[in-house]
Amino acid sequence: MRLSSLSVNTKMRNCANTTNPQPCAGGLLQIDAYSKINLILDVICRRLDGYHELRSVMQTLELHDTLTITSAGEGFTLTCSDKNLPTDDRNLVTRAAKYLIKQHNIRQPISIHLEKRIPEAAGLAGGSSDCAATLMGINALFNLQIPLHSSNQCPSLMSIGKAFGADVPFCLMGGTALAEGIGEELTPLPTHPPTTVLLVCPNIRVSTAAVFARYDPKNSSPSNMQAMINALHDSNVADIASNFSNDLTQITTKMHPKIDEIITQMKTHGALGAAMSGSGPTVFGYFDSEESAMYAKKKLAHAGRVYLTSVKAVRSTAPNA
Repeated sequence: MRLSSLSVNTKMRNCANTTNPQPCAGGLLQIDAYSKINLILDVICRRLDGYHELRSVMQTLELHDTLTITSAGEGFTLTCSDKNLPTDDRNLVTRAAKYLIKQHNIRQPISIHLEKRIPEAAGLAGGSSDCAATLMGINALFNLQIPLHSSNQCPSLMSIGKAFGADVPFCLMGGTALAEGIGEELTPLPTHPPTTVLLVCPNIRVSTAAVFARYDPKNSSPSNMQAMINALHDSNVADIASNFSNDLTQITTKMHPKIDEIITQMKTHGALGAAMSGSGPTVFGYFDSEESAMYAKKKLAHAGRVYLTSVKAVRSTAPNA
């Protein structure tokens, strides 16, 4: 069975735990876990709990990892194509799987193989997307019928995902959305028009905590949020690209000037607009054709890992949809 990580069985079930649910016929499921970018990232303020209040427009991309989930082996095991990634409890896939195994009394063995394509710690939500895909995949394989959204006290995939990270709910929902709070409060936006996207991930390690610790709201620029939302309503790719903004860019580029150089070079080589995603280090650019993006990809090959992809047009779902 193959499942998109952006589709899920939303039927409600009784809140009581199941007793040793069995896998669907075949006992194997493949699911893709899609990356994301921040078209807008406004940092509003620092909260009393230490987190920062955000307003962001988030967009799913076609670049994805693939998880193969099987009911085989003994207990729970995770393997990964990237041997540098941990497969123990430091990995969100392992933590999410163990949570569902415990909560739903799954006694059947579960084996997951993670084929990595999304670069790690790059501002593209690779780990969060893998976590979301794990929750949806095990939910589907064992027919747990956990709903995506919930209007009562039963746990939903969204509420479970939030406990593993602020980006996980968006990765569960996908598409184009306004994210508020720490990123977990989501409002669907108009579907993004088809667009070719180039990603450049320099070989730089960025500490998200260090970036946020240095953030000073007095240095932030006026928000392009309303202009971005208008551009999405108009399906105007050029206007979307001209309104990219990220309050964290000023900090990350001071720590790592190479990121600012990549943004400038991407525009020089034909991007309609370019910006940093999340706290970095990945830079993304929009192009009016795959040919122009391929030209820029060749020119920027020296700058790091380069990926040619596109936006993933998904109709985001509201809680009551």
